[in-house]
Amino acid sequence: MVLTEAKKNTVPLIDAAEAARRHLLSEDSLRRMRLVPIGSPAARTAKEDGTFTYYFDPSKVKEAPANYKYGRKLSDTAPADKPPAPAGEMRRVSARQAAAQGLFPTEVLVRMYYEPTEAPVAYYVKKSGERVELYDRAACRRLPLPCAKCGDAVRYRAKLCRSCYEAELAERREAGDKKRTAYYGMDRSRVLFFDLELTGVFDHDEILSVSIINGNGETVLHTLTRPQRQKSWKRTEKIHGITPEMVKDAPTLADITPQLIEIFNRAERLIAFGTSTDFSHLRRIYKTRAERDRMHEKLLDCATEFAHYIHEHEVELTHLSLTDAMTHFSLDWTGTAHTSLADTDACRKVFEALFPHYFESEAI
Repeated sequence: MVLTEAKKNTVPLIDAAEAARRHLLSEDSLRRMRLVPIGSPAARTAKEDGTFTYYFDPSKVKEAPANYKYGRKLSDTAPADKPPAPAGEMRRVSARQAAAQGLFPTEVLVRMYYEPTEAPVAYYVKKSGERVELYDRAACRRLPLPCAKCGDAVRYRAKLCRSCYEAELAERREAGDKKRTAYYGMDRSRVLFFDLELTGVFDHDEILSVSIINGNGETVLHTLTRPQRQKSWKRTEKIHGITPEMVKDAPTLADITPQLIEIFNRAERLIAFGTSTDFSHLRRIYKTRAERDRMHEKLLDCATEFAHYIHEHEVELTHLSLTDAMTHFSLDWTGTAHTSLADTDACRKVFEALFPHYFESEAI
């Protein structure tokens, strides 16, 4: 494989240790293993003589054919018997070599939405004798892409032109607003909001507190829990403020499991601001898959609903956290943010801002 100078300079530059950590294969390794790359180099390292060693992704190589002859290295100069073409003179290549080196004629570049900005660098000759001039795509200007829907106007956002994007956005916004302003007639006492505080963010971490309130804002359960394996959690302690000392006499998750199951079984809907992490821990209180599935069917993610609302109304928010949601709807916190009870109540307030008629019936 031969790369143009422009393409060589775009290959990420790393050190040998990083290449080894990523299990990348050098050109020499490919030769010894009788492999050939099927993609561009993934990285390169600089050598003392000013040249580079190129590395390839091991998932993008294949076994070399029996009669395969390895060409020159990417870092090598042209062989002595084939000196580079003099400055200003184009070199001749085959059509196959041209595509491999990222060289294309004007009509192909236009179809790919590129425009040449420099003189052709090579050419090949068709069987008819016609000479086809080739341009380096890396040195070409990228042309604006057309709308993926109408195919006419230039893309504005999400692969669509402004007109198509705004029309599609209006449809999504109308459907979203219809869902959010609907009357659901849910029983406030059987719609529960919950939040957990954890020793960390991974599945192997443990629960430190559980808070559950109902649609009336009444506390159904609020308790600290004592982890069984971990003795400290410095990183998350800085966020939620729960120390090992605070939970040393608290019940374990196993101790409160019967109570949790009873509470969740009575609920019609379970709502949290980000349900995936909490559910990955709460699912362990159930013994069977059927029980876990029944709980999962009751879950509703307030964070997802807030994200839909923001994207449909094109609100310029760079983050979509619970704090961002509270600020956007001008809601006041009850308690200290990032504690489970305060976050649970905040989730309830955000959800009612998104779904103002969730607990109402049209018949009322």
